[in-house]
Amino acid sequence: MDIKSLREVGRMLGVLIAEEESYTYVDKLAYAPSKDLAIFYLREALRDLHSLMRKTQFEYDKTASELKSMDFNLIENCIQQLSNVKDRRELRELTSFIASTALTYSASFKVQKMGGG
Repeated sequence: MDIKSLREVGRMLGVLIAEEESYTYVDKLAYAPSKDLAIFYLREALRDLHSLMRKTQFEYDKTASELKSMDFNLIENCIQQLSNVKDRRELRELTSFIASTALTYSASFKVQKMGGG
């Protein structure tokens, strides 16, 4: 499993958490009981990301640059890797890693806004 791809999906979800003030994406993904649902939840997040990318003003200063620098090839690679998962334990490990990365990343937005980073 490619860690860079997992981190990029976490980063994408982290931007959504920060801008949308919603943990729905992470919660659904972290508790997805099957790879089909995990991929479905990522699709939902990507749809919301498309909407976010059309905005011209953001809550956080770094959002625009983060969106521009996102590597969608890595995100696609992660989705492909998730589709190849063979058991629930492995799926849980991967989705937990992505969710944890997303939460850490979204917290960095808030810390920066408070003047801490």
